[in-house]
Amino acid sequence: MTTTAPRELADDSLLQLYSEYASIPLPLLAECVRNFGSFNQVAWAECEGGDWAAKAKVFYEQSDEYLFDLLAGSPSKAHRREVLERFGHWPWLCDAGADALEFGGGLGVTCSLLRDAGKRVTYVDVDGPAAKFARWYFARLGQHDVEIALTPSDRTVLPADRQWDLVYSESVIEHVPDPPATVEALARAVRPGGLLYLIIDAHEVSPAFPMHRHVHLEELLAGAPTLRAMPHVLHDGDGRNAFRRPAS
Repeated sequence: MTTTAPRELADDSLLQLYSEYASIPLPLLAECVRNFGSFNQVAWAECEGGDWAAKAKVFYEQSDEYLFDLLAGSPSKAHRREVLERFGHWPWLCDAGADALEFGGGLGVTCSLLRDAGKRVTYVDVDGPAAKFARWYFARLGQHDVEIALTPSDRTVLPADRQWDLVYSESVIEHVPDPPATVEALARAVRPGGLLYLIIDAHEVSPAFPMHRHVHLEELLAGAPTLRAMPHVLHDGDGRNAFRRPAS
């Protein structure tokens, strides 16, 4: 008789895990995820604030609804790994050294994958719903050694006086108040010989993504002198870029 090995928790549906975490029935949660764009619009419209930065602060610190968007993009850890491999990101991340920081770690899925790969991982995000779930998620997977560092939403604050072999940020720079200042802080956090790997989401602004702004690489380079001084070892337009900090 052929038996099927039990599926590891790491490959379980994130919807199942979030359903457990938030006590939302799975069918209802799946429907919310399918309609994440509508939830983004409503939650953004309800955020008080006189400008984009003020609304973004409320949105990312208080609104649970945008997690439906994140769940739509990462339905499982296995799916997340497959996407990173398909688009060529994973080899860069794996080969970048032992200490890794993800800025804007969201649900924590990529940090968990880097921890699976044997790295010492630091997760950074604002003190809001995503970070609260990520803390629960790491504990649920037994990854208690993933470091969690919280940053204010209105400026980038990283653990002081430290550097990492890999500093990684995906589809986050478009959501911060001052993208060049944020990238400058990330570049300074790269250890000599290490890698800054940036993925900039270049999709068109639409009603489903009211919190998204266009950010172009030229703008980042103009406002981030440390980034400008780093060799540009991977250049894929505005979307995918890697910078290597000189070893000395």
